This record gives sequence, C-alpha cells and structure tokens, in this order.
Amino acid sequence: MTGSIIANKGFIQTYGTAHDAKGQLILDANVLAAWGGVQSAGQGLGMLSMHFVADRFGRKKAFYGLWLALAIGVACETVGKHWQVWLVAKLASGYGVGSVQFLTGSYMTEIIPSRTRGFMLIFYSIWYSIGQLFASAALKALSKTQPYNFLDLIYTEWAMLGIMLTIYIFIPESPWWCANHDRHDEGRAIVERLNGGIEGYNIDFHYGIIKRTVAHERALKESMFGKDRGFLKSILDAREIFVGSNGMRTLIAFFPAGVQQISGLAILSNYSSYFAQVAGFADPFTFSLLLALVGIAVTVLIAVTTDFIGRRAIFLGGVVTTWCMLIIVGSMGLVKDKSPALNKLVLFFALVWRMASTCLGTLGWAYVAETGSSRLRAVTAGVSAAGGVCIGTLFSTTVPYMLNANYANWGLKSCFFFAGISAPMCIAAFFVMPDTSKRTPAELDEMFEKKIKPWRFRSYVTDAQKALNAERERTGETDAAVLQNLTFEILANSDFDANEYRKVAYRWGPMLHQNAVSSQKRMKSNLRTSHDQPILSFSSLSSHTNSLFFHISKTLRKSKASICTGTIAGQHDILPRSQPIQHDTQINDLPL
Repeated sequence: MTGSIIANKGFIQTYGTAHDAKGQLILDANVLAAWGGVQSAGQGLGMLSMHFVADRFGRKKAFYGLWLALAIGVACETVGKHWQVWLVAKLASGYGVGSVQFLTGSYMTEIIPSRTRGFMLIFYSIWYSIGQLFASAALKALSKTQPYNFLDLIYTEWAMLGIMLTIYIFIPESPWWCANHDRHDEGRAIVERLNGGIEGYNIDFHYGIIKRTVAHERALKESMFGKDRGFLKSILDAREIFVGSNGMRTLIAFFPAGVQQISGLAILSNYSSYFAQVAGFADPFTFSLLLALVGIAVTVLIAVTTDFIGRRAIFLGGVVTTWCMLIIVGSMGLVKDKSPALNKLVLFFALVWRMASTCLGTLGWAYVAETGSSRLRAVTAGVSAAGGVCIGTLFSTTVPYMLNANYANWGLKSCFFFAGISAPMCIAAFFVMPDTSKRTPAELDEMFEKKIKPWRFRSYVTDAQKALNAERERTGETDAAVLQNLTFEILANSDFDANEYRKVAYRWGPMLHQNAVSSQKRMKSNLRTSHDQPILSFSSLSSHTNSLFFHISKTLRKSKASICTGTIAGQHDILPRSQPIQHDTQINDLPL
C-alpha cells in the first residue's frame, strides 16, 4: 500500500510540502527519502533485534511483539496530519514488517514437514502480492469516486490486525524452541498436537530427533565459545553465524535479498506509482495493479514448479532476466520523444522485470528460512534479512533523487545505474547459490559441513539417501517415515555386541567421523572413556547420523549379533557397560 498511496491526491494534499514548476503541490523528495529510509531502518532493526526475543522468550511472544509494533504504526497512519507523524508510522510498521518477514519463515520451517515445506514457504509470500493487489484496486476505485479519500484504505488495516492476532493466539509454540530450553513435555505435546492424528506417527521418535539435534548443536557451540552465561554472552556468541559453514549459510541466506535490492527493487515497489508518473503513464494506479497481478501469478508458478525445476535454476534465471530488463528499460529512457506505443513497450518490459524480481524475492525468503542450522535459524534469518534491508535503506533514500525532476531527473535511465552495480553479484550468484529443494535439515547440514559445491547440491546423494535407498531395496517399503520407525524399533528392541557395533558404525558412519573432525577436542574427550561409562550415547549424536541407523539395521539383519539398548530420549547407551573400550582408544583406531 505504501508504494501506491503516495500518488493519491488526498494524500498529497495532506502531506505535500513542495511545489513543481507549474506551482502544483507535490511530495518533497526529501520527505519521500526520509520515509523510505526510516521504514527500511525499522525493518533492519526488527530483523536484528526480534530474533533475540524469539530465541529467549519464544516464537509466540515474538509474534505478539511484532503485532504491537504494527498496531502502533497503523494508529499513527490513522491520526496523522503531518509528515512527521507518518515518519513515526513508517518506523513502527517497518519494525513489525521486518520482524514478520524473517520470523514467519523460520517458524514455518520448524513446524512444517520437509515434503511440503518448499511449497508452503514460497506460497506464503503470495500474501504480500495479494495485499498489494487489494491496496492498488482500492486506491483505483477511490481515485474515480473519491479522489481525495485515502483514510478508508488505512482503516481496513485494523481488520487485518484483528485476523493476525487471532492466528497468533491459536498457533502453538515451536517444538524446536521448547527443546532448546529443555521444556520437553511442552515440546512433545506440541508435536502430538500437530501430528498426533496421523496414523502410525511415532511422536517420541520424531521429537527425539529434535532433542538429539539440539543437544548436538549445543555441545558443538559450547566447544567453540563455552557455555552460555547470560543474554550479553549470547549476543557475543552470535558471531558464530559468520564462522565456517555457518558463514556460508549466512551468505546464501543474504544473497537473494542483496541481489534483488541492487537490481532496482526500490523503483518497482516503494516508488512504483512515482516511477509510472515519471515514465509517462497516464494512470499510475493501473501500473501498480498490473505489478501486483504479475507478482501473484509468478509466485503461484514458482510454488508449483520449484521442487521440479529447482530453486537454483529458477533463481539464476531470475537474475539474468532482471539484469537484461534493466538494460532494455534504461535504453528506452534515452528516447527523447516518447510515443504512446513506446510507453506501452516500457510497460511490458517493466512487467517482465517485475516477474524476474519476484522470483528473486520469493525464493529469497525460502533461502532465509531454510539455510540456517536449527539452533541458529532465527539469528541467521534475522541477520541475513537485515543485510538486504541495509541495502534497501540506501536506495530508498536515493531513488527519489534519481527520479525527481528537480534533482538528477534520470527517469528510466536510472536502470543503467542498477545494471552496473548488480553485474558483479549476478555473476557471483552462479558460484554461491545452491539448490535446497526437497532437502531435510540433516541433509543440508551434511552438504554444508562437507563443503559440497553449490552447483552440485541438487545431484548430490547424501549418506542419508544412500542409507534410505539401501533399506528400501531390502524391505520394499517406500515411505521414509515408516523406514525410520522400523529402524528405530530394531535398535530399541535388540541386543548388540560392542565389537560388532564398532565395525558397523564406523564402516557406515562417515558423517559421524566428519562431526568428530569438526569438533576434535570434544569428541576426543567423549571417546576416551572409563570402564563404567559408555563411549557414545544418543545425546551425543546429531541428526546427521540418523542415516547410520539405516545401515546398522541392514547389516544386523544379516548377522547373528545382538544389540543392547537405546531409548529415544537418550537415557540409555548404545554400547553396553560390560564391554567397554580401552582408555586410549581413538576414533581412527576402531577396526573396520
């Protein structure tokens, strides 16, 4: 709405402070720049701060906080009569929008099954386009019947806030947050609420995976930065997202937003109506309406095809198309006498530009939500999204000067500027962006830790896939959940010889060895054990090693070895105390 309402006559009459060459009241470019800059700053502030609330107090409380910020913003828009009040509204609404943008995707990743996660993450962003469509349609209707009325549209925002609050009250807390804060009874109850109605669903098994993953990542973090000793220490430890494979994850999560911003997003969103006026369109609201319709159509198309074509292929196609459209639209700005036919041609290429930019933005939020590890998901999403907003802040404050006739007056030639600065990142995208389609968090963890090249993500066969395929061939079962449950039952209800476990585990568990290398000090300490202590327990295994269980199951069914214990909550040990490993045993000493 904010990109279209600035062309409303009543809005200009209320907040206009400057005059054009003909003496007509207009919005001052300095005011537009201040609004755009403050809104982007609010978005960045929300992304950089709300993840601390989400991690410390829970996802639901963070949702309540961002709702309050949005309510303050709408209240200022409702009563405002001066541009300074609208400035406060921009700050508050920017904070709320920035928070909801990264937090919603992170929350969805934590509660949605991996099979439907990709579609839902992308389809969720369609509501942004639908909101723009309704706002543009309402302003179009008002421009004909009540051209100076813009408050009715603002009043409708209160209804949306009421719907949001109802949803936030109804949705459950994230089970991942509960596991991170040792609230396991609550976490298990949430998993049961979400999936308990599914026949054959093993609640303890699936929540146990969450617990083991959280325990492993917590131990890994303590080995790097020590134990958590309060809120200030947690802020300092946030630097972990810039180190090693986590640093690569943060870069990937940031990259789509960064590319989209430097490819002229500010022109197509924040100043769409303003751009239409400069380009010579008689009806800027129609232009905004068309942009919204194109955004909806492209989002639906991406949601349906992303798992078949792949995120990387669609993203790179969007990058190349966006850059080409910048060159074409900029070239049309060189024509001095623009005919109606040329304006229609500019409109067509601007819509293609919008289609490509929507690809970048839609997939960008999917990358933000998926790329971070489970423990760092919220902070990775917040920081990476804030990085894109920082770039957006720069252009939100400078684009009005590029377009305004009283300043640079570049008009369509502004596209040349964005084409020039986006070229290096467009090229880099081919070497940075992976394909995360249909990948579970465990598979993504494995590929990032093994430093698989981004262009090989889609074809790479993970250890989990190899194990699953082997078990599928043996049993003929095709459902992955059933295979996991069958494998766990074998481990939980059988006896197992320690020497046989060593041979099987380290023959089929390269990911476990990889984890040992990445946290050498902690793993060496675990492997040097006394006669009355276990060498390994479920709590020391990450979600990566679920694939290990499949191979163990396959091998044990062919042998007469017996297995000992292992409960889903990690209360018992895989290795029996009666056959301990010697004190000086190292991981490389174990026989294969």
